Amino acid sequence: MPIHRRALIASAFALLAAPAFANDYPTRPVRILVPFAPGGGTDLITRTLADVIAKSWNASVVIENKPGGGTTIATQAAIAAAADGYTLLAAANSMIVSPMLMPVKPYVWDRDLVPVSLFALSPHILVVHPSVPARTLPEFIAWTKTQGGKATFASFGNGSSNHLGFEMLKRELGIEINHIPYKGSAPAMNDLVAGHVNAMLGDLQNVSEQLQGGTLRAIAVANEKRLSSLPDLPTLDELGAKGFTSKSWFGALAKTGTPPEIVAKWSSAFAEALKRPDVQQRIGALGIELIGASPEEARAFMTREAARMEDAIKQAGVKSAD
Repeated sequence: MPIHRRALIASAFALLAAPAFANDYPTRPVRILVPFAPGGGTDLITRTLADVIAKSWNASVVIENKPGGGTTIATQAAIAAAADGYTLLAAANSMIVSPMLMPVKPYVWDRDLVPVSLFALSPHILVVHPSVPARTLPEFIAWTKTQGGKATFASFGNGSSNHLGFEMLKRELGIEINHIPYKGSAPAMNDLVAGHVNAMLGDLQNVSEQLQGGTLRAIAVANEKRLSSLPDLPTLDELGAKGFTSKSWFGALAKTGTPPEIVAKWSSAFAEALKRPDVQQRIGALGIELIGASPEEARAFMTREAARMEDAIKQAGVKSAD
């Protein structure tokens, strides 16, 4: 039989087998790499969705926390894995930004990875430790100017959404405050509550309990409008930082070359999980906007974010990793 006919027959069988392959998948445990320490927003959302999907598929989905390197450790591990759909990466802003801050880029996100889903968006809230004698934005600005450059703000990591957001806010407000990066929102929150750092742009789901307990104080929200859960908290736009917003985003990617039917299966599963009332009650009630975007929509969003963050880095003068 001629080679070209054998190739055509093989291709036909591959096309016929693809849906069956997707239906049978997964046949062994799937890892989802989370690039932050346990307990943060990315970890919470990913674990919630993974639990729902694992039960729906009657499969094993294992969360593996790999913090460090501004999320590059987990990202490189996902890229090093086989492109077979058995390793996914839970991602946030840092996955795109961290290589922008490095002299030698460890990866090119839109070459080495394929977006699977955009889970959600979460507005940031400017919070301070109660030892900071400020209850309003003007008071916070005035306080930072009395500190002689010693005031500090925490971030989820160098290049994270709340790091760049605060760098832009510093410029907007005309203040000096030093960046202290952490390996995720949970350790950053621990040190903020302990008073080791003074302020942070925190995700609502991470700061709401502390605000209720009085261990943190909210100054303003970095959103287009006030939050229904905190109706008395003004936006930074209302307080003079016109048009200023800062948010975290949460999503998932797979290694480039992962079978498209596997990517589609995961994307559909994430979208369906986000529609469940129990998931909406657990995550949406925290003030997080649930999305469940398709791979194409997720790619478009991440591409726009990459351009926006590159501009933010230039404007804020962030040159390299801390």
